[in-house]
Amino acid sequence: MAGPNWELRLGEIPPPPLFKLEDEAGENVFEATVVGGEPARVGVLFATRELAEKFSENALDFEMASLYGLEAAELSDWQAVELYAASGQDYVLVVTEMGTGLFHASDVAGRATEETEADEEIPFPLYILSNERGESPLISVETGEEDAGEESLVAALFTSTEKACAFRDRASHLDLPDLLGTIDDRDGLRRHALVARQAGAVYAVVDPESGLTEAIPIQELVQ
Repeated sequence: MAGPNWELRLGEIPPPPLFKLEDEAGENVFEATVVGGEPARVGVLFATRELAEKFSENALDFEMASLYGLEAAELSDWQAVELYAASGQDYVLVVTEMGTGLFHASDVAGRATEETEADEEIPFPLYILSNERGESPLISVETGEEDAGEESLVAALFTSTEKACAFRDRASHLDLPDLLGTIDDRDGLRRHALVARQAGAVYAVVDPESGLTEAIPIQELVQ
């Protein structure tokens, strides 16, 4: 099977929506090929509908004739990705604008399961206090004994606009911004956590009330 460079890592598979190829009856179509010297069935996931349609138009050039002329179908969430990865193929080729990767279907299904479970633990959408530039300030919180003076920078997240506004009013001495930003999904949270980590944040706290009681290490949100 001829194809692009396999450079994408499992953790770099982009979040949904992703796109698959299906026939006129809405059935998944896989390419019968050889991987590692063994016969295998390969499905393909795409980061965008445009990539899926272009790939299908040129499938003969990629020696994947079974995927020629198919329709692109959206997989709207990680659960849909998990079901697709477990639907009968041995490998999943993931095609994005930044690169491609060929993975065991079971590994893609496992990644999707982890993401689904992680999303269920976090009550999206989340809200942040931000300024006109979309910047969200970090909050300094005591992390050690009171007389030790130890502090850490924390990214504050809120489960409702009311809680965000109430926190801003209680912490008027911090001069927090008046605008609210929204984090809709796990990928948005990952991007926000990455920016917060670069700014020095060690933890994130959802609906902060008393220090770091419910703190989440920022590194866990970046992964």
